[in-house]
Amino acid sequence: MNKEITKKILEAAVMAPSGDNVQPWKFEVSENFTQIDLYNLPDKDNSYYNYQQAASYIAHGAVIENILIAAGHLGCHAEYQLFPDTLDATYVAKIILSPAQAQADPLYPAIFERNTNRFQYKRTEVTKEVLDALLFSVKNIQTANVSLVHQKDKIKQLAKELMVNDRIVFERKDIHGFLFDKIRWNQKQIEETKDGMPLGVLGLSFIERMAFPLLRFWWYVKTANIFGLSRIIGLKCWWSCRNTSLLGMISIKGNDKLAFVQGGRAMQRVWLEATVQGFAMQPIIGLTLLINRFKQGALHDFSVKHTQFVSCAAEKLPELFGVDKSETLIMGFRVGRGLSIKVKTARKEIESRID
Repeated sequence: MNKEITKKILEAAVMAPSGDNVQPWKFEVSENFTQIDLYNLPDKDNSYYNYQQAASYIAHGAVIENILIAAGHLGCHAEYQLFPDTLDATYVAKIILSPAQAQADPLYPAIFERNTNRFQYKRTEVTKEVLDALLFSVKNIQTANVSLVHQKDKIKQLAKELMVNDRIVFERKDIHGFLFDKIRWNQKQIEETKDGMPLGVLGLSFIERMAFPLLRFWWYVKTANIFGLSRIIGLKCWWSCRNTSLLGMISIKGNDKLAFVQGGRAMQRVWLEATVQGFAMQPIIGLTLLINRFKQGALHDFSVKHTQFVSCAAEKLPELFGVDKSETLIMGFRVGRGLSIKVKTARKEIESRID
């Protein structure tokens, strides 16, 4: 295999999304560049959401999908095996590359264009062609399902359920602390870490951006919550979802680590297709990860109120999205026409991620 092609494949791989842009992966490449070994770095994401590494496995699924798309586009055939070593829980995938005829893939450029757009969207009509394209995007992942809702009445009902996570973030010290640890406040921090989230990607208005630095202090947030801060933050999410063109949910059959990896592949394909179609997209994944913990009886240290929030969402979301309750919810999302993003999250250089 050509070294430069393998490097381009890896450059596409690391453009995958991960929770708060923690990038929980490491690559090992064989000397002849025909094998890529993908490893999980558990210490990269110790958030409450990453129960049994579910969030990281979703991110690894997106990495694998980027590799598959890039390989075919650049003239390689890629085959992968998940968790090939039962004695090494961090060994996520073995990917074998071989020469093949290059086949242009419209999703390949979208790998580098895709971003999270947290700004308010302008509600526009979503055509049947776009809906079909999003549904069709996961056809090669048999265990995956995409549910889409564009009817205004259902969107209003869903918005009430999807706002829950944003409120919880500002009512739990541990979740709040992890989020603000991953925010990059200036260009120096961005260049030093090459991870986390710059302020410019958070979808803040001018006024919000001026006040936001105060929210990193838990004592301030705790005091402000007395006056309704967390409820206001939840209402912003509600308003964003209520006025979007389309709400969606990705689900997967099964609930083990293989299922979460496949769910990550499906997530990435839907996101890339939305990018190709010219739509902005924001994932709503924290809530689905909390629902996963709830179903496993693992909402440790959650208050009765917060447990009820998650329990209600676990009941309502499958019903409103028309998802079989036996399936695992991977990620909700909203789609619409939004402001263009001028700032993007950084990625660590390929050389620093390869052994």
